[in-house]
Amino acid sequence: MKRLGKLVGITVLGLFMIASFIYMKYKPLYKVTLNGEVIGYVENKEKMQEQIDAFKENLEGNITSIEINAMPEYELELVSSVKESQTSEDEVLAKVEENSTIMCKTYAIKLDDTVKANVETQEEADTIINEIKADTTEGVELNLVVEEEVKDKKEVEELNTTSEIAKLNINQDVEVKVKEYEEKKAAEAAAARARQIAAAKKASQVSSRSGSTSTSVASAGASAPVVSSGMFMRPVSGGTITSKYGQRSSGFHTGVDLAVPTGTPVYASASGTVVKAGWSGGYGYLVVIDHGNGYQTYYAHNSRLCVSVGQSVSKGQNIAYSGSTGNSTGPHLHFEVRINGNTTNPLNYI
Repeated sequence: MKRLGKLVGITVLGLFMIASFIYMKYKPLYKVTLNGEVIGYVENKEKMQEQIDAFKENLEGNITSIEINAMPEYELELVSSVKESQTSEDEVLAKVEENSTIMCKTYAIKLDDTVKANVETQEEADTIINEIKADTTEGVELNLVVEEEVKDKKEVEELNTTSEIAKLNINQDVEVKVKEYEEKKAAEAAAARARQIAAAKKASQVSSRSGSTSTSVASAGASAPVVSSGMFMRPVSGGTITSKYGQRSSGFHTGVDLAVPTGTPVYASASGTVVKAGWSGGYGYLVVIDHGNGYQTYYAHNSRLCVSVGQSVSKGQNIAYSGSTGNSTGPHLHFEVRINGNTTNPLNYI
């Protein structure tokens, strides 16, 4: 019996030593597989699954839905300390995220029904559109709209861009529209000038036949006559003409530029009603006066305005002070005369 007891004791001690060795060498962990591939080891599968469920329900920012394409599987194993050191719940969660479909909102800015840029928020898109419209020549119609779209997160990350890049992309197409508009207005102005010249010639011929001493008309082949009506006065005192009406390297110039120091008083060229007084894109601070019979005058790039829309003004009244606002390279007054919406050479009328 003593010998048997001793043998049992030795056996128990041996088993204890073996168990201790296994406990020190190995640890029970859950092997995690996804689509048949081992993606890591975790100590607690319930805790791991809670993190996955929390990820699925975390619809932050522009995320609209998260669909996990395949759920991980767990298998309890005795894992060596080497593998234990490689255990990472974060890596397992990252693999699950990679195997998920995440849908996000993006905001597409369209010009004439064509997407030109995508940004993260509605507010950012609205700001871009408003800034582009404010900087665009008055009269150019821009069909700019924002549409909310839902796409895969990976595609959205490739599409979305910064406000600066979005504006650059859109402005490339806007510049084409501005050029087309200016060419159209220049053609209309040329046609209007041709009609004026023809009318002046006809009036001169009638006057010559009746013995009138009215202003003569230039002979065929000569330059266009100056038809000064005398109804408009010069809008500023002095001022050097730095850019005349007509074609120039940067495009068609729709008025005449009079270089004067900032703060020079600007006067109404004739009596009329103010139909615009405020900021107008490239014109900067602009005043437009309607004189009736289709005549309007434009006073642009002002530093300060003295009149408001609807106000009646008299010829020679101080309506603004010159400046260099809008698309301007220096202080001056840009002055236009328009007839029925068509620009004409202001020097023919002042």
